[in-house]
Amino acid sequence: MGLFTNIRRALTASKFQRKDLKIIEAIPGERFATIVFDFKDKGWELTDARGELDVSRDSWQGKLRKGTSTLTCTWSKDDQGEIVGLTRIVEGIAKDYNLKVQSTPSR
Repeated sequence: MGLFTNIRRALTASKFQRKDLKIIEAIPGERFATIVFDFKDKGWELTDARGELDVSRDSWQGKLRKGTSTLTCTWSKDDQGEIVGLTRIVEGIAKDYNLKVQSTPSR
Protein backbone atom coordinates (compact mmCIF):
# COMPACT_ATOMS: atom_id res chain seq x y z
CA MET A 1 0.00 0.00 0.00
CA GLY A 2 1.08 3.51 -0.68
CA LEU A 3 1.85 6.20 1.81
CA PHE A 4 -1.30 8.19 0.97
CA THR A 5 -3.50 5.13 1.37
CA ASN A 6 -2.04 4.49 4.82
CA ILE A 7 -2.52 8.12 5.84
CA ARG A 8 -6.13 8.09 4.58
CA ARG A 9 -6.91 4.91 6.52
CA ALA A 10 -5.33 6.29 9.69
CA LEU A 11 -7.36 9.50 9.41
CA THR A 12 -10.56 7.53 8.82
CA ALA A 13 -9.84 5.27 11.80
CA SER A 14 -9.19 8.33 13.96
CA LYS A 15 -12.47 9.93 12.86
CA PHE A 16 -14.45 6.76 13.60
CA GLN A 17 -12.88 6.44 17.05
CA ARG A 18 -13.25 10.13 17.91
CA LYS A 19 -16.93 10.24 16.89
CA ASP A 20 -17.76 6.79 18.36
CA LEU A 21 -18.81 5.41 14.96
CA LYS A 22 -19.04 1.83 13.70
CA ILE A 23 -19.82 0.37 10.29
CA ILE A 24 -21.58 -2.67 8.89
CA GLU A 25 -20.48 -3.54 5.35
CA ALA A 26 -21.50 -6.01 2.64
CA ILE A 27 -25.14 -6.25 3.71
CA PRO A 28 -27.06 -8.36 1.16
CA GLY A 29 -29.70 -6.43 -0.81
CA GLU A 30 -32.88 -7.81 0.68
CA ARG A 31 -31.57 -7.56 4.24
CA PHE A 32 -30.36 -3.98 3.62
CA ALA A 33 -33.80 -2.97 2.30
CA THR A 34 -35.47 -4.67 5.27
CA ILE A 35 -33.30 -2.73 7.73
CA VAL A 36 -34.00 0.63 6.06
CA PHE A 37 -37.77 0.02 5.86
CA ASP A 38 -37.91 -1.35 9.43
CA PHE A 39 -36.24 1.81 10.73
CA LYS A 40 -38.66 3.98 8.74
CA ASP A 41 -41.54 2.04 10.32
CA LYS A 42 -40.01 2.69 13.77
CA GLY A 43 -40.25 6.45 13.21
CA TRP A 44 -36.86 7.23 11.67
CA GLU A 45 -36.99 9.85 8.91
CA LEU A 46 -35.30 9.10 5.59
CA THR A 47 -33.51 12.22 4.32
CA ASP A 48 -30.95 13.13 1.65
CA ALA A 49 -32.14 10.21 -0.49
CA ARG A 50 -32.51 10.43 -4.24
CA GLY A 51 -35.65 8.43 -4.80
CA GLU A 52 -36.85 5.32 -3.04
CA LEU A 53 -34.49 2.52 -2.14
CA ASP A 54 -34.38 -0.09 -4.90
CA VAL A 55 -31.60 -2.67 -4.65
CA SER A 56 -31.91 -3.40 -8.38
CA ARG A 57 -30.42 0.07 -9.06
CA ASP A 58 -26.67 0.56 -9.32
CA SER A 59 -26.43 2.83 -6.29
CA TRP A 60 -28.44 4.65 -3.64
CA GLN A 61 -27.65 6.71 -0.56
CA GLY A 62 -29.76 8.15 2.22
CA LYS A 63 -29.69 9.09 5.87
CA LEU A 64 -32.00 7.78 8.55
CA ARG A 65 -32.52 10.36 11.30
CA LYS A 66 -34.27 10.28 14.63
CA GLY A 67 -33.62 13.05 17.13
CA THR A 68 -29.89 13.71 17.07
CA SER A 69 -29.02 10.23 15.78
CA THR A 70 -28.10 9.64 12.14
CA LEU A 71 -27.41 6.47 10.20
CA THR A 72 -25.77 6.88 6.81
CA CYS A 73 -27.01 4.12 4.52
CA THR A 74 -25.31 3.42 1.20
CA TRP A 75 -26.11 0.81 -1.44
CA SER A 76 -24.11 -0.18 -4.52
CA LYS A 77 -24.39 -3.33 -6.59
CA ASP A 78 -20.64 -3.90 -6.31
CA ASP A 79 -20.18 -3.38 -2.56
CA GLN A 80 -23.75 -4.14 -1.39
CA GLY A 81 -25.20 -2.30 1.61
CA GLU A 82 -23.30 -0.25 4.18
CA ILE A 83 -24.55 1.43 7.35
CA VAL A 84 -22.49 3.90 9.41
CA GLY A 85 -23.63 5.34 12.72
CA LEU A 86 -23.10 5.60 16.45
CA THR A 87 -21.70 2.47 18.06
CA ARG A 88 -24.73 1.72 20.25
CA ILE A 89 -27.14 1.90 17.31
CA VAL A 90 -25.00 0.00 14.80
CA GLU A 91 -24.23 -2.75 17.31
CA GLY A 92 -27.97 -3.09 17.96
CA ILE A 93 -28.63 -3.46 14.22
CA ALA A 94 -25.89 -6.07 13.95
CA LYS A 95 -27.36 -8.04 16.84
CA ASP A 96 -30.93 -7.86 15.54
CA TYR A 97 -30.04 -8.80 11.96
CA ASN A 98 -27.07 -11.11 12.65
CA LEU A 99 -24.45 -8.91 10.94
CA LYS A 100 -20.80 -8.15 11.66
CA VAL A 101 -19.74 -4.73 12.99
CA GLN A 102 -16.38 -3.20 12.10
CA SER A 103 -14.50 -0.35 13.76
CA THR A 104 -13.45 1.20 10.45
CA PRO A 105 -14.27 0.73 6.76
CA SER A 106 -12.39 -2.11 5.08
CA ARG A 107 -11.46 0.02 2.09
